[in-house]
Amino acid sequence: MALGCPSCRHFDICGGLSIEEGVLDCLAFCCGKPESCSLVCRKKAELFAQQVREIDGFEFCNVARTPAIAFNFNDDIVPLIYHGSSRATALSHDVMALRLPDLIDFRTKSPRFESKAALCQAFRIDEAATLILTGVDQDHRIEPWWALGEKRLGIIERLRQIGVALVTAPNFSVFLDHPRTDDLHAMKRIALVFAEFQLGGIACALHAHGRTERDFSRWAYFIHERPEIQILSYEFITGPATKTRRQFHLEQLAMIAKMADRDLDIIIRGKPDVIPFLRQHFRRVIYIESGTFVKTINRQRAERLGNRDLAWATMPTDPGAPIDALFQHNARERIAYLRNRFYADPEPDPVSRAA
Repeated sequence: MALGCPSCRHFDICGGLSIEEGVLDCLAFCCGKPESCSLVCRKKAELFAQQVREIDGFEFCNVARTPAIAFNFNDDIVPLIYHGSSRATALSHDVMALRLPDLIDFRTKSPRFESKAALCQAFRIDEAATLILTGVDQDHRIEPWWALGEKRLGIIERLRQIGVALVTAPNFSVFLDHPRTDDLHAMKRIALVFAEFQLGGIACALHAHGRTERDFSRWAYFIHERPEIQILSYEFITGPATKTRRQFHLEQLAMIAKMADRDLDIIIRGKPDVIPFLRQHFRRVIYIESGTFVKTINRQRAERLGNRDLAWATMPTDPGAPIDALFQHNARERIAYLRNRFYADPEPDPVSRAA
């Protein structure tokens, strides 16, 4: 452990850093430019105090308790829809995902849509579909949600009114090369936003993201103590998707599921090859699938190669031609591929079957 960690006032919450880099403490990652820095760093004095006050400290214990919010859908693979362009008719699917920032006008601090009908018209999706919002996105699209301040509560109410069934909490980022106070601030904001959605009547998947074992042990205790937390969220797109970090994150999620002492579900984004591992530890693994939309917009068509492989062939269209049929085909083939590849139960051992 870094020599300066045990004497830090945040040590009990942070747990310290144990890294190869020869640093005294996490302030070694300070950029040294407080006048232009947006991080939560002790070297910024007055601004640092304001940033800590806005979240009421780094502890999780003062996050508001919420009722448990039921969510009822059976789909384990949910297509993500980015926009309604290039399609002439409403896409029909039981459950569909949209990106949280796409529904908010951050300039006016208000929802973009007054009704579910208007939302579905804009994205060309069936009004009968169950809607999930994913809070996993790039920092410049997610951080404005926190900047809405008290306006968040009114927006959450409007989202509930237009029929949003579930949202995954924004994944405010933690970084390997930032002062730890910035990580602690991000994690506390995740917990606070989770509570805001649930108190607003929308089921929320807690994005229990962390950087160290201590971070995940804090999440595990928080989840264990709060039965209202029924579903988690995680992304395997950036850091957790890398070869050097993926197994660490998977093992920490497994630990959280075990410590919860009850069944939990999890919604994931990113690489689907983590699904089989997570299915061993969670009741349900729900995969938000974004590749189909991107492939279709790029005029590519899914082609099966046997039962467990999928290829993409170029399929140009005339300028302005709708791609509804292509999207429906690609979604059907991609979902079948994912289900066969990652959701199929393993074949029984021949010896056991014979016995």
